Amino acid sequence: MRLNEEQKQILDGEKGKILQQAMIDLVNYGTAMGAEEFVPITSAHISFWGISKVARCFPPRCRELTEKDIADFKESISSVRVKPITTINPGLVDLEKWREMGSTEATYNAAMETVEVARKCGILSTFSCIPYLVGNSPTMGEHCSWCETSAIIYCNSILGARTNRESHETSLYSALLGITPKYGMHFDENRKGTHLIDVQCEIENLSDWGALGYFTGYKVGVGIPVFANLKRPIVEELMQLGAAINVPGSTAMYHIPGVTPEAPTIEAAFGTNTPKQTYVFDEAAKREVYEYLNYEPEGKVDLVFLGCPHATLYQIRDICRMIEGKRVAKGTRLWIMTSHSIRASADRLGYGQIIKDSGSELYVDGCLLMPFIYTPAKRPKMDRVATDSVKQAFSVRRSYGSKMFFGDTERCIEIAIKGGV
Repeated sequence: MRLNEEQKQILDGEKGKILQQAMIDLVNYGTAMGAEEFVPITSAHISFWGISKVARCFPPRCRELTEKDIADFKESISSVRVKPITTINPGLVDLEKWREMGSTEATYNAAMETVEVARKCGILSTFSCIPYLVGNSPTMGEHCSWCETSAIIYCNSILGARTNRESHETSLYSALLGITPKYGMHFDENRKGTHLIDVQCEIENLSDWGALGYFTGYKVGVGIPVFANLKRPIVEELMQLGAAINVPGSTAMYHIPGVTPEAPTIEAAFGTNTPKQTYVFDEAAKREVYEYLNYEPEGKVDLVFLGCPHATLYQIRDICRMIEGKRVAKGTRLWIMTSHSIRASADRLGYGQIIKDSGSELYVDGCLLMPFIYTPAKRPKMDRVATDSVKQAFSVRRSYGSKMFFGDTERCIEIAIKGGV
């Protein structure tokens, strides 16, 4: 790869060991992907929820890290500042309600330590999978380095900014250096549509948008879908669409003619490409997705989970309208996940109290999966789970063997009140 003088100095170790290793790994990554040079970035979204996890991005790599290794790394990384605006993906616990989530004091202390290190590095501890709604919203044409599949596809498709599907490691290196290898989605020609998705049924609620996304990802894989005959969506619908596409698929972008900024028309979406394949999403296809994601759904439900991707203020408002004056059934939990900044607004508007009065919980900064996989947190009973999220319907069943109900938000609220399907 071609490096400028500053990049060569960093590679030679003149700017310290942390930046040197970040540059070594980013050069190796770029070389492997066929990049010839770096491009400056204005935005990064990283996974920075544990110092021990972040430390593993750097040497030593051939053995378990000791407490001294982690302490030395913490001291070294705290003296480095990120170059672009940088936000963090969901963390392990709600830092205010960690006991209620079943977490330990040790996990809470580790999380707070991470927040302090992030502050010193200039990283915004947003702990959310919707960075574009909590302070990190690049504009069309800006180059970025984002991890988190549902955020990446939103960044490229809806914002018109440019990021490849970056990992925990590569997004961190890019944040520290302010550059990313120039390949893939950073070039105009790689952002054109490859497959046509002809929508021939009504898309009525968020779970329908998720079903469309799952169908699309399964059919298209790593391609770039272009949707035809799709009604104009709102932000929350686009969030579910993009998150679901990358459950069975692995794409960084889609086009909706007349909606996404790089596709004023269907012709512009494809450019010089001819669609490799046209797939029809009709009632039968939609029903097939629901049948697949619903796995022995009938019976007592232990947990109803909403907020994947993190719930917006608009979604929390609607949930409160559905649940106000009602109570969640005994033996059933209703968890709603969002970011701390959105919960602050929800509390100010009285929504937090409505949720509390119903016996539900509004948690922030985490994800249903992470605390119970990566920490010794006490997992709630999850024999049967209900959700309006394709990502959770797929992941919870795979991770915990739970029986699943997948359906629209209103139906999930009804199940929480009744206690079962």
